[in-house]
Amino acid sequence: MKNKEKIENLYIPNYEIIESLGESPLAFVYKGVHKQQPDQILVIKLFKAGILSQQRRRYFLQKIEHLKILTDSRVAPPLRFEEYGQQKLLIRDYFSGIPINEWIQKKASLSLEKFFTIALKLADIIDSIQKSGIIHGGIKPHNVIIEPKTLDVKIVDFITPLDIRNISHFIYDKDFIEDTLAYTSPEQTGRINHRVDFTTDIYSLGIIFYEILTRRLPFFSTDPLELIHSHIAEEAPTADSFDLSVPAVVGKIISKLMLKQPEKRYQSGSGLYADLYHCQQQWMQHKKIADFALGTKDRTHRVTFVSKMVGRDEEAQLILSEYTSVTQKEFKSVFISGFSGIGKTRLIQELQRPIVKNQGYFTSGKFDVYQKNIPYSSLIQAFRNLTRTFLTENDERVAKWKNKILQAVGTN
Repeated sequence: MKNKEKIENLYIPNYEIIESLGESPLAFVYKGVHKQQPDQILVIKLFKAGILSQQRRRYFLQKIEHLKILTDSRVAPPLRFEEYGQQKLLIRDYFSGIPINEWIQKKASLSLEKFFTIALKLADIIDSIQKSGIIHGGIKPHNVIIEPKTLDVKIVDFITPLDIRNISHFIYDKDFIEDTLAYTSPEQTGRINHRVDFTTDIYSLGIIFYEILTRRLPFFSTDPLELIHSHIAEEAPTADSFDLSVPAVVGKIISKLMLKQPEKRYQSGSGLYADLYHCQQQWMQHKKIADFALGTKDRTHRVTFVSKMVGRDEEAQLILSEYTSVTQKEFKSVFISGFSGIGKTRLIQELQRPIVKNQGYFTSGKFDVYQKNIPYSSLIQAFRNLTRTFLTENDERVAKWKNKILQAVGTN
């Protein structure tokens, strides 16, 4: 009843609201129509007050223009961004169906035949998105809509989620943890220095596949920092170890989707599709799937950047050894020198994984040739990044860091 009253009291110029579809930490989502086009049903995302900065608004406008190159009917990117005073809206086409997690919850069990049908469609859609040069960046069950009778699927909501370090005001929101953070790739957490590329969607898709087959998430915690740590540093048990009806090779495919290093995952939706199709054919013919080499047809026309260090093993071992001393409460400092471009930054990045594993903090700053006029620019950058990380923590830890900093700087 309250929901109905809320809709009746809601006024958005030019639009008529039909029903509420849900709410997230960012926005309220409604089903409605434009008054001049009453036959075209739309999804209207109304952002909550104060969520969108001017910079974010500009990003939305640029992103929507960029997304116009998507022509696949199985995707539903935003059509437009509109503003009416304080009201800021994202509009997209409505697709009849339900989020895939709701569909899973309604099913007592799910056959492998249906899993392959859905998984192949999703792999093919991801391949289509990648070939358009688009990174979705927010693949999660709420953005995968399924039509229960036909098992047709559509991927929606192509506006990349906010940087986790910028959303400290709702990182502890239960819905955000369950609906977004649980599907976030390691490189999207902001805690490691990997580029966010096309394989971030592959990682998130792997978690959805895992959940479809096992009815559980590979990683979960109500503490967002623990969940981020799991994404970066922990290996999930294979899907077939939870459900013996899942063939071992299918478990391997899902594990490959969720590998920590982006370059070791499937690089294309087409490569994933080929392996899933082979599994489907084997299962339909023999009701079992023999082991086979994965990724043999995984090809991409893009340049793949491999984050592998060469010829710096001795230096990396020295850094890690000094870090081990730091974990035993010693203070250590290491200075690295050399010409630009020889891999100093890459060497330092070797520290990120063990630091995260020990639930420590990593920050960095760089003296830029174009910022010579800014005193201590590198230190400012490093402290800014560290402070942003602190602000994603709970109130108790924020207060503790605040006290430590105030004691250290005194009256300065």
